[in-house]
Amino acid sequence: MRSAIIAVVAAVLGGCQDSDVSREVGARCERSSECDERCLSSGLEYPGGFCTIGCRDRDACPSDTTCADREGGVCLFECTLDPDCSFLGPGWRCIDVDLHGGGIKVRVCRGS
Repeated sequence: MRSAIIAVVAAVLGGCQDSDVSREVGARCERSSECDERCLSSGLEYPGGFCTIGCRDRDACPSDTTCADREGGVCLFECTLDPDCSFLGPGWRCIDVDLHGGGIKVRVCRGS
């Protein structure tokens, strides 16, 4: 009975998280130990904290992310409009930032 309850709870919790969000990129965090590589601290720029990996260029980032020239080069989700960022939770918007090492602007999900 107990294992059945645990399985149901795990299934429900697993269904609540967007499949694009992971410990590699996108999961909420308070410290880097909760992520594969690093946690960008919670605040206006990263509401709820944000797991990410460092990058030198776009090729170093997982699909649907790009290498933004923030925090020394980090992978952030690409977007076109604010609703594209809603899966990350409240406070996330689609904004223009510099592509790390690219000299062009890219649109990524980031806080206000």
